[in-house]
Amino acid sequence: MKHDDQMVPAIGLVLQGMLGTLPPKGEMLIRVDTGYDGFLLLSETDYKRIGLHLSELPERYWPEGETVTGEVFKLRRALSIVYIPKAGLRLEGHIDTFQGNTENLTGLNFIKTMRLLLDGPGQQACLKHVFAGLQKVINII
Repeated sequence: MKHDDQMVPAIGLVLQGMLGTLPPKGEMLIRVDTGYDGFLLLSETDYKRIGLHLSELPERYWPEGETVTGEVFKLRRALSIVYIPKAGLRLEGHIDTFQGNTENLTGLNFIKTMRLLLDGPGQQACLKHVFAGLQKVINII
C-alpha cells in the first residue's frame, strides 16, 4: 500500500479485462475509499479500455449509486480479476462505473478480507490478507 499524489492511501493493482490489462506494464495506484461500498470503481474510460463493457452483467443486476445531493443513478457492473502484485494476491470482484465517472477507487468490499494498518508519521502502510483462517502479512511501502 502506498500513497497517491494527493497523499491518500492507495493500493498498487493490475486489472484484467477482455481486451487486456490495466496498466499494460507495472501497477496502477488506486485510492482506498471507505465511503464506497463496492469492490472497485473505475473511470468510464478505463472500464472501456480493458473491455469490461463487453462482459457486463445484465442491467437488472446493476446496483444504484447516490450522489451527496441525493441524485440516484445506475452503476454499470462487470466481473473482473484484480491482482495485487506486491502481495502475490489474485482477487475476483465486481467492477463498477457510471456515465461521466473519472475516478478509480477501491471500496469496502475490496478490503473486507484485509486488515490495513496506516502509519501516518511513518508514511507507510501494512496490508494483512485474511482468507479461510490463513493470514499473509505484506509490508508495502
